Amino acid sequence: MSSEKEIRKYLDRFSSDDFRFAVIKVGGAVIENDLDNLISSLVFLNEVGLRPIIVHGGGPKLSRALEDKKIQFSFKDGQRITSKEVLYEAIDVFKAENQKITSALIEKNVSAVPLMNDVFKCTIQDKDLGFVGTIIETNSDKIRDIILSGGVPVIAPMGYTDEKQIVNINGDKATQALAKEILPDKIIFLSEIGGILDGSDNLISTINIKDDYKRLMSEGWLHSGMKLKLEEIKHLLDYLPSNSSVSITKPLYLNRELFTDAGFGTLVKAGHQIDKFKELDSVNIDTITSILESAFKGTLDKNYFIKQDKEFYVSSCSRAAIAISLHQKVAYMDKFAVKTGARGEGLGNAIWNRMTIDHKKVFWRSRSNNSINHFYKNVCDGFQKTNNWNIFWIGIHDLDELTECIRIASNQPETIAYEN
Repeated sequence: MSSEKEIRKYLDRFSSDDFRFAVIKVGGAVIENDLDNLISSLVFLNEVGLRPIIVHGGGPKLSRALEDKKIQFSFKDGQRITSKEVLYEAIDVFKAENQKITSALIEKNVSAVPLMNDVFKCTIQDKDLGFVGTIIETNSDKIRDIILSGGVPVIAPMGYTDEKQIVNINGDKATQALAKEILPDKIIFLSEIGGILDGSDNLISTINIKDDYKRLMSEGWLHSGMKLKLEEIKHLLDYLPSNSSVSITKPLYLNRELFTDAGFGTLVKAGHQIDKFKELDSVNIDTITSILESAFKGTLDKNYFIKQDKEFYVSSCSRAAIAISLHQKVAYMDKFAVKTGARGEGLGNAIWNRMTIDHKKVFWRSRSNNSINHFYKNVCDGFQKTNNWNIFWIGIHDLDELTECIRIASNQPETIAYEN
């Protein structure tokens, strides 16, 4: 997956969360079509001492079971209207799906504990939905005790009322209620798609709510299901601590998403404000200097800020910065820096996206051994290798203009003196 050092960084962080490590929602389609990868990823977490809370669905299987038995059903505002006949079938389906997960985990020596209908206390608020519960209380003590005893709770999307009536619950709403109660470090949605796709059906690796939410919600290509999911995630992150994040990924890539800086899926964070400066005061200069010297592990040229042909993007948390040089026709990205401790949080993607909104044409260079080159190759339109540098560009299609940009990048002076 990655280097041992990188994995250890995340393992140490998640291990300190105790029972608040993660809530993982497993979609019903995943149970049917990707159970082996799901179990393999969960077994790995168990082997390294991490105990997530599993919430599963079962919607696709329930729909087929109802159709096979010719039981009428319909939906209202995305929720299944649950008559008594639908409820009885839902109970059977959810029990079977829960057993499928817990049995597979127990076979792999994971102490999975099934929880069927004794976690969520509910009321029936919308009579038109039938036996559909609105969660008013979560039995988090029971979940905590299971995890602290070395178990992995596997929770079905069912609840109970004061009258001991079993009710159907939307799996995503159950996940959100648990997250608000437990305040986990990670909330993970496992699906067959494995993330949120852009207008070209490419995976969006990071979404920074503060910078990206309004723009994405206005995009015509964001279909209704993903729009609703993103809206729900935004409301969830509004409630959770700032260090919490939500990931959408596939079971196969769960551990890459958790334990590597690059991840695999869509990472959604509340995010930090990205500010843009054309004029710097002494505080800004000190902040940017600290970010650059920390990220590059060197000393910045003392004359770096003298020329007035640059603009800077800086995160409000003072852990990421981009410097753009404007003295040529096409913008030259002179520095892109994220402090080591902030890598893997989506901060680099957030500040990068903010910069590319302003600059549709930009070029830059990077040393051939720079670990970030894999990121650059994913986001660039092209790159050219020279003896000492890889030169990248976005939005430059004219050959003469590109040739000049490559020449300029190759001849830029070095402004960081590296430590021995």
